[in-house]
Amino acid sequence: MTKLSLIIPVYNVEQYIKRCLQSCLRQLHVAADDYEVVIVNDGTKDNSMEVVEEMVHGIESVTIVNQHNQGLSMARNAGLKAAKGEYVWFIDSDDWIEENCLHEIIERLNETKVDVLQLQYRNVYTDDVSCNEFYSTIEGIVKGKEWLVKNTYFTAVPFMVYRRKFLLQYNLVFYPGIYHEDNEFKPRVIYLAETCASYDKVAYNYFKGNSNSITSQLKLKNGTDLFLVMNHLYTFIQEHHITGKYKRAFCTQIGFAMRIVLRTLNAVNAEEEAVLKEMMHKNRHLIRSLCQANNLKVKMGGIIMLLCLPLGLKIYKTFC
Repeated sequence: MTKLSLIIPVYNVEQYIKRCLQSCLRQLHVAADDYEVVIVNDGTKDNSMEVVEEMVHGIESVTIVNQHNQGLSMARNAGLKAAKGEYVWFIDSDDWIEENCLHEIIERLNETKVDVLQLQYRNVYTDDVSCNEFYSTIEGIVKGKEWLVKNTYFTAVPFMVYRRKFLLQYNLVFYPGIYHEDNEFKPRVIYLAETCASYDKVAYNYFKGNSNSITSQLKLKNGTDLFLVMNHLYTFIQEHHITGKYKRAFCTQIGFAMRIVLRTLNAVNAEEEAVLKEMMHKNRHLIRSLCQANNLKVKMGGIIMLLCLPLGLKIYKTFC
């Protein structure tokens, strides 16, 4: 069985996809049958697939899945369905992986046999020079619940490798048609993972210069979708009867999502701002959940918003 499946959704990334694919296909010190590349054409409207087809022609370890445009979540789900590896790594097509990292990642997977392997990453900006590296390492192997409590894992989906059987066992798929699907996906994954470990070198280059990315400009949909995300996490807490420190960790993740909503308030027009504020009034249960967070700033922000929403919004935006 192929050991690792690299899943790459493709949609209007003609200027980036070559760099991404080169990084995946030109890996040294790893056998051809140790990994595969699953490319999901999400109905791209530019010449991305012409670039892809020219690059992967004749390479047996590459699978192309074609579908009508359904968004990133459904493209990832389609890639997961098509993957044959024991592990999957979701890679965004405007990013790229580190040179010759796969053999060490596969060795680490063989060594640990974990459900989730945390990777380290680097932000790369438009000038390709100004870079920041980020590390979240795990000592040994830990239960996902205990890691969740620490709130130290990275939210972005590509910063981890996942055991495919584990994702399928718990039906851990991406919610379709929304922005910030990673915020909804990751806490559930970490909570349910029996074993987690880390690969402690930078493996992923996260490109911040794509002006077309979902988070480059916050819009009303960012805010409305985040309320859906927060409510899904809230429901997950109830359905799984999560209590104590684990519930407080989930409430902190809801708070982190709320933080993006507050940033969105500063980015939209007055009419859209009113829509989001009305959603806050209708979702007081989410604000109450912030009061149970294990992060002091999130907790205090929730308390103040409950007491006086306008004042709480100002303070929360300033300090959280």
